Amino acid sequence: MKKMKKVTAAVSALALAISLNTVYPAVTHAAIPSSPANSTIFGPNVYVFDPSMSKPDIESVTSAVYGNQERNEFGDERYALLFKPGAYDVNMNVGFNTSVAGLGQNPDDVTITGALNVDAKWDNGNATRNFWRSIENVKIAPADPNATVRYAVSQAAPMRRVHVVSKDMHLFDFTASWDAGWASGGYLADSKIDANIIPASQQQWFSRNSEWNSWSNGVWNMVFVGDKNAPSGEFPDPPYTVIDKTPVVKEKPYLYVDNQGHYQVFVPSLETNTQGVSWANGQTPGQSISIDDFYIAKPDSATSAAINAALEDGKNLFFTPGIYHLSDTIHVTNPNTVVYGIGLPTLIPDNGQDVIVIDDVDGVNVSGLVIEAGEQTSSTLLKVGEPGSAADHSANPIFLGGLAFIRISGMRRLSWRTRLKHRLIRASNCII
Repeated sequence: MKKMKKVTAAVSALALAISLNTVYPAVTHAAIPSSPANSTIFGPNVYVFDPSMSKPDIESVTSAVYGNQERNEFGDERYALLFKPGAYDVNMNVGFNTSVAGLGQNPDDVTITGALNVDAKWDNGNATRNFWRSIENVKIAPADPNATVRYAVSQAAPMRRVHVVSKDMHLFDFTASWDAGWASGGYLADSKIDANIIPASQQQWFSRNSEWNSWSNGVWNMVFVGDKNAPSGEFPDPPYTVIDKTPVVKEKPYLYVDNQGHYQVFVPSLETNTQGVSWANGQTPGQSISIDDFYIAKPDSATSAAINAALEDGKNLFFTPGIYHLSDTIHVTNPNTVVYGIGLPTLIPDNGQDVIVIDDVDGVNVSGLVIEAGEQTSSTLLKVGEPGSAADHSANPIFLGGLAFIRISGMRRLSWRTRLKHRLIRASNCII
């Protein structure tokens, strides 16, 4: 404990002056203004910005969303804020149940030159409650060369496919008295951080296939898999666990806009023995799937029957932000089906059923969803394969990514009966 206090105090002093350069957008609590960004095929909870929109117009939306979501820990609201390729001089923060993503083929196609941060001012620097949000597929490059990018989060708050260009990146926030506030558990993947990463009081962190200029310290447990420039040392002192290369990986799919202005979902390929980002030498290996090949689910209209009918017709699934109360199990039977969500869409079983069941087939890809227990007991929320499943999927594994969000408590009034299994995986060769 004494060592932790010394490390935290030293880093707090070092980072104090740097932190003064961090840009924080104004927080409002007004209704979200109408915007042409809110007129897409993805429904009312998705905003798609383009470089022709003015800074005040964009910030009026992003600030209003943040004003609603900064403290909205257990609310039903969900948002996705998406940016078409280009540069944006905007300042924004990311609150609860909000996803921010670029719509380029590569992270550098969308650049935020103002600020894009997650802070914990709402809880006096305590980031241990900063769950349920994400930043993906974007470049954060503040115009101020001395600026600090802040990602003060705990769990279920991934940063993926992000290029940060700044002096420092903090994984914590300060209290009102300028002490390093608590933070505990974050995830960084497929990201290039041209900055010095300062965890300070961040207790635990998982980084995969990423790189940075330097990594300053650890507190409890820092895990590095397939990273470039990982810190030296070995658990428990310092608290680093380092695996040089990632043995097997599929990166999470992402939405982008092609050169003709059409939406595509890009599904990265299976890779083995990798180190560093997947886009270091250009485009990430994989395939694009037209949005026309997806059933676009919206919370006000999608039913279990409609979703399953789309799957039977060979469609993939695209869940937009919102709460989905399901009367029946979503059953995936076709190989290579993509089930993809943006803006933390939340699937809840109303009748105690399994939420998603995946047959023992090749290449099913599920990502970006919150799967949450309902008021009636469900023995399993996510099931892959059946007893006796023996198919070999090693050449085309089943992928379950961005499902850090399988949860059994928190927002809803739940049955007190025991839920033994969040997920039950009987199929072989699954990447989680």
